[in-house]
Formats: sequence, C-alpha cells, structure tokens
Amino acid sequence: MHSVTNSAPDDGCGLRERKRTATKLAIITAARTLTAARGVSGFTVEELCEEVGISRRTFFNYFPAKEDAILGSPADEIPADLAEKFIAGGASSAPGTFSPTLLADFTDFAVALMDRMAISRQEMNALKDAVAAEPRLLQKVLHGSRDAEDAIAALLTAREGIPADDPRVGAALGLFACLTERAGPAFFDPENTRSYRSILTEHIAALQQLFASSTPPTSAKDIS
Repeated sequence: MHSVTNSAPDDGCGLRERKRTATKLAIITAARTLTAARGVSGFTVEELCEEVGISRRTFFNYFPAKEDAILGSPADEIPADLAEKFIAGGASSAPGTFSPTLLADFTDFAVALMDRMAISRQEMNALKDAVAAEPRLLQKVLHGSRDAEDAIAALLTAREGIPADDPRVGAALGLFACLTERAGPAFFDPENTRSYRSILTEHIAALQQLFASSTPPTSAKDIS
C-alpha cells in the first residue's frame, strides 16, 4: 500500500513530462511544415496554434517567438531512449578511455535521430531556403549549432566518463560535426536516392582509411 502511494507522484510527473515533450514536438513539426509551405512570414503564431490545437498562452510557454519554434531546440529533440542507448554503449570500457564502439554507436545514434526528424527532405530544402533568406533565422541556426554541440558533449562525457574539458571530447565533437555536416546535405539533395546510414557510413569508412594510411606524429616536435 505504501509503495503504491509513493509511485503515484512519479507516474504523474512522468506522464506530464511526456505530454509536454509531445506538445513541444507537435509545435516544432507544425511550424516547420507551415514554413516549408508558406515561408517564415507566411503564417502567424495564431495560425500555428490553431494547427496544433493550443492557445497562444500555451505556445509562449514553450517558445519566445515563431522563429524559435521553427528551428526547435537540438537538446530537446534528442529522445531520451536514444540518449540512454548511446550512453550505455560505453559501459564496458574503462573509465577515462574511449570505447571501441564509439563510431559505430554514433552512427546508429545519428541515423536514429534522422529517422525521427519531424521534417521531410522536401520540407528541409524549403526550410534551408527560408533560413538563407531570413537573417534572424540564420543567427538562431548558429546558436542552435552551439546548443547541439553542448548536448552531444554532455552525452559523450556521460558515456565515456571523462571531463567535458578533455581535449579528446573536442576532437570527437569536431569529428562528429564533420561527418554529419557532409552526410546531411548529401542525404537531403533532391537527386539523392541513398539512405542516410549508407551515406554516413561511407564517410566514416573513408575517414578510417585515411587514418589507417597516415603515419602519426612521434613527438610534440612533430606536431608543432
């Protein structure tokens, strides 16, 4: 009896959080869909709210402006189950060392994120055009990139058990960014017929071949 009473608040909190997450993603999805169809200036917050079935007050509880809803928050859009799976992949490695499956697990993580994106290839291209024509959105994209980097860094440090200021974290983030920045545009190209996994894996394989054929520096003097 006592245990049932204790579990009720947790269940309620979990349900509220899931509903909040679902509402936020619904707003982002509708904002991107409307942007793709009409452009950034082609719809109002009221029309967006009507599309989602919420009030203006509810909208502003989630986002300060329409542009923020269009771009969303990279950290908020990482599903908890994908984050937990990525972190768990490093459990077998010794603390302070990078797990041997890091690149493979990152590939699975990135592909799963792409599969769950609330935007199609056609909508993404329309959104890219909107960002290019809208300076306000470009500034938010740059800020969002930093937020995304911080979110991935948090996952990486939790997975590998190393501090955020470890230079290996920065190197891994740079590598991940390079891979996704090349694979993303290739996948969203209107003429592309390949899967995102195929494209990303190809870039990773090329990178591994490059590293395997390169001679590493043998001293600090070689690096300078």
